[in-house]
Amino acid sequence: MTGWLYEIFASVQGEGIYCGQRQTFVRLAGCNLACDYCDTLAARHPDPPTCRVELSPGSGEAVEIANPMTVEQVEGYCRRYGRNVVTVTGGEPLVQVDFVELLLGELKAAGLLTHLETNGTLYRELAAVARCVDVVAMDMKLPSAAGGGERWEEHARFLEIASGTEVFVKVVVSAETTEDEIRRCSDLIGSVDRYIPLVIQPAAGSNPPPGQLLLRLQDAASDKLADVRVIPQCHKALGLR
Repeated sequence: MTGWLYEIFASVQGEGIYCGQRQTFVRLAGCNLACDYCDTLAARHPDPPTCRVELSPGSGEAVEIANPMTVEQVEGYCRRYGRNVVTVTGGEPLVQVDFVELLLGELKAAGLLTHLETNGTLYRELAAVARCVDVVAMDMKLPSAAGGGERWEEHARFLEIASGTEVFVKVVVSAETTEDEIRRCSDLIGSVDRYIPLVIQPAAGSNPPPGQLLLRLQDAASDKLADVRVIPQCHKALGLR
């Protein structure tokens, strides 16, 4: 089984509740969405000719490996970094669900912890791989920040499946995000489990939310949820990938 990859590298986790933890990142190519704030636009392309593999963490030095790659190739590169946590991300990794299922299984068999970063829409695909995932980092897409239509139904079904393992939800907010939107998000999470953490992540770029709005959104979500945090993208502040 082969898959299409964009890059493999080691760094600190810059988003969510594991922010600051050293991890290996496997970024797959292809995505089923086109979010306005996407910061990995090149990874949307489903079949890049090569995958960038970093030689030494933080060095910026890398080699280009021909795509598609085998599960064994990817696992081998992950083990070279010597870290016990591997985050499979994208793009949207579940677009390549058959490859991801095999990859996660091999990583688990090698004694590694597996995190899955996902846009939280492909619930059928999640059901196929959930047994091989230690932590699900699930996005919920708000129309005010991500663009496009509402995806509440897909998110609800996805979270029901993800709640069978450790899961937290991340929502990117902009200056246009409303308290009603964040309440819709927190109501959905609370209907599954009010103790699932929610991370409010301010969008970077030209339309970031002001601090006062972030606090209001946190207060609104905290009416329903026990653990609501405001965490920016920390890796960018450190000059890391």
